[in-house]
Parts: sequence; structure tokens; C-alpha cells
Amino acid sequence: MMLGTLNANQIDHVLRSEVIGRVGSITEGRVYIVPISYVYDGDSIYGHSADGMKLSMMRSHPQICFEVEHIEDLANWQSVIAWGTFEELEGEESARGLQLFLDRMSPIRSSQTALSSHISAESGHGIDAHGHIATIFRITLAQKTGRYERQD
Repeated sequence: MMLGTLNANQIDHVLRSEVIGRVGSITEGRVYIVPISYVYDGDSIYGHSADGMKLSMMRSHPQICFEVEHIEDLANWQSVIAWGTFEELEGEESARGLQLFLDRMSPIRSSQTALSSHISAESGHGIDAHGHIATIFRITLAQKTGRYERQD
């Protein structure tokens, strides 16, 4: 068994390979962690959310911790933790973020909380499966670290 630290290329590989991660911050005096579907472009995490506690948390405390892992089994895994800054996207930036997200997610089975392929030309916002407008956001990563365990 071997424990170790991921290098920059391995960290990027984990971030690009996965589609579910967790954002964490503080809201109402408590730590709040929630899973999100995401896409990574090499610098930033892009995601979407309807209005709720997740967006409220990120708006009020834009310094975000992001976590993702790749788990083959309990003896073979990789985990990445990154820190960055949340920003809500609008207009062309929102449309670009939404398109990155849709391109990454289109081959993956959809769910009720997934975005439809509808993009509003005026706002760049997506529409979720219930017809609610989803806010597109970006977390620009400033620091990344990763660990792994591997059984040879």
C-alpha cells in the first residue's frame, strides 16, 4: 500500500475526469458542504444552481473550498481539494460557462436537477428540468492539493 501526494498533472486529471464534486463555505454561522455537478476548464470550476442556500452561501462568502475524488475502491483512490473565488456569471460569460457544462454533461445520463439544452440568448441562463432559471457560476481556483492511496 502506498500513500502519496498528487502532482499538478494528476490533480488536473482528477478535476477533468469527474463530474460531481462538493463546494463548502460558511453560511449562517455554520459550515455548509453540498455536492454539485461541474465542469473544469483548466483554471475554474463551472456549475449551476437555482436560488437557494448554496447560492446564498457562495454569494455571502465567495471564498470557496472545492473537493472531488476518484474512488476505485477503499485501497485505490485520489482526492483533490482546491480553494477559489465564486462569481456569478452573466451574459456571454454565462452562456460560455453553460455551453462548457452542457458539452461535458451531454454524454452522461440526465436527472431532474440537470439543465436542459435551452440557453437564453439574453441572459445565458439555463433552464432546469422543472422550468426554473439556473444561475451559472464559476469558481476560479487559486490553490489545489491532492492525495492518493494505491495498493500495488
